[in-house]
Amino acid sequence: MRARIGAHRIIALMPGRDPHTFTPASWARIVTSILGILCLPMLPTACAAPREAPLLHSITPTQLPASPTPGPATERSIPASPSPASVILGLPGEQLAPHHTRGISSCSRQLSRVWELQVRKYDNGALLAGAADVWLAPDEKGLPVAQWPIALAVPFASDWRELTFEEAQRIMTEGSPFVAVMPWEVLKPSLRSLRVDGLHPSDPGYPLVETWSLHARPGFEALAQAFSPCLQTALAPEPALHLAAVGDVMLDRSLGEQLRAGDLAYPFAAVQPLLTAPDLTIGNLESGLGMGGRPEDKGYVFRAPPEAASALAQAGFDLLTLANNHAMDYGAEGLLEALQWLHAAGLATSGAGENAEAAHRPAMLQVQGLKLAFLAYVDVPVEVRGFDARRWQATAERPGVAWAEPARIQSDVQAASRQADAVIVLLHSGYEYVPQPSPPQQAAAQAALEAGAALVIGHHAHVLQPIEFHEEGLIVYGLGNFAFEDAGPPMSAILNVWLDADGVREIGFTPIWIEADGRPRPATPEEARAIHARLQEMAQESQP
Repeated sequence: MRARIGAHRIIALMPGRDPHTFTPASWARIVTSILGILCLPMLPTACAAPREAPLLHSITPTQLPASPTPGPATERSIPASPSPASVILGLPGEQLAPHHTRGISSCSRQLSRVWELQVRKYDNGALLAGAADVWLAPDEKGLPVAQWPIALAVPFASDWRELTFEEAQRIMTEGSPFVAVMPWEVLKPSLRSLRVDGLHPSDPGYPLVETWSLHARPGFEALAQAFSPCLQTALAPEPALHLAAVGDVMLDRSLGEQLRAGDLAYPFAAVQPLLTAPDLTIGNLESGLGMGGRPEDKGYVFRAPPEAASALAQAGFDLLTLANNHAMDYGAEGLLEALQWLHAAGLATSGAGENAEAAHRPAMLQVQGLKLAFLAYVDVPVEVRGFDARRWQATAERPGVAWAEPARIQSDVQAASRQADAVIVLLHSGYEYVPQPSPPQQAAAQAALEAGAALVIGHHAHVLQPIEFHEEGLIVYGLGNFAFEDAGPPMSAILNVWLDADGVREIGFTPIWIEADGRPRPATPEEARAIHARLQEMAQESQP
């Protein structure tokens, strides 16, 4: 047997066997002999001492007592109780999300008016007897205060995607060198949760749920009773906003003809459920839209019919960026008309406007209690025939697009950060049909992250481009085309992002195939394997 360990996965090979045919259980047996020597670098918890298996509820989770309305912890009247000079509160070290820690601190400050609290953290669910007076533990033996979905996480570039509930139970009880077990709320974007019986941790009915309860040593029951209601609020699962993003959408040519004929559903009929299910869906409108204006003197000019605005709204889009090299194919008049049609259809826009202030103004959308700011920019090379899209840059007196100047991006992001929980930058940049990002593309994306953006989503190259995971945030350089006739390979994907108040929690991709007339559809299993393989390859190559 030969084992190769990289930054993202372990591959075990045996003579005459295809490594992709192994089940999770057989993988675990294969590596048993090397567990004492090798550990997966990205998943240190996988090599730690086994923890007590969480309680899993596949049908009806334990009902928690009624808790106060979520919000700032409210003060309670704490009953009289014999209280020592100091009380030790035991908390799990790495199993709490940042907002949980903040909530517990608020509760602790209230109780400290009666008891002097000292917080001690422990790992792996193991608390030595007598180490704390009141403590949280992953069981149902104390006062129930929280239930969290549990993720079985693998490196993002892993080709392992799902498993059965029985396989999940086996991993929970026996462990696996390839899987980290953690509350979904503390997942990081460089990891990806495995689907269990086809369900993601955000889906209703997801079967892996962990119950936490509050314990107290004899004599400290009153403290536990006083602490419990506040903890239920502090430890309530934080909603994660589901954002879907796609690449270039061009509704001229064949798709435009269908719209002009009155079939508004045609362009997105095959993918509409994938666009309407998320909380927010965004894309890049790679054309003008309307009837007015005069065509620019450039290689390609595109203009979608007015019906396209209603078709986009009906398909499930919420926001479109117009910061690209086709938004003004019919001049300033065409741009302003497109904005009117889109806004009349209830769609938000970003990256273009009647002047520079409007083009750089963030689109603010609030969903699931999160306020998101969207900024959009363009920086593309001069066309072979000499047309320079930079001439469309908006000024104080002239309509246009927001150009991707790193210094301006940073000031815009910093200003938007003061108004929103998270800033997302949409970047139209790079070289067409080149998978690797261009230097201007990289500079703009890095500037956005350094200024505080949580996520940068790119397009323009007409091909899928790399994904980078940084401490500051995430860069998806290019999503390729989404609805575009005759412009590059048919491989595409919908980017799915789960965000919370602490930033990006997890990302994933839904493979998409583009038909000859530009119409997107879900990829077949064979097509999906090729798309996933390409995304995994680029994720591995681009690790900082």
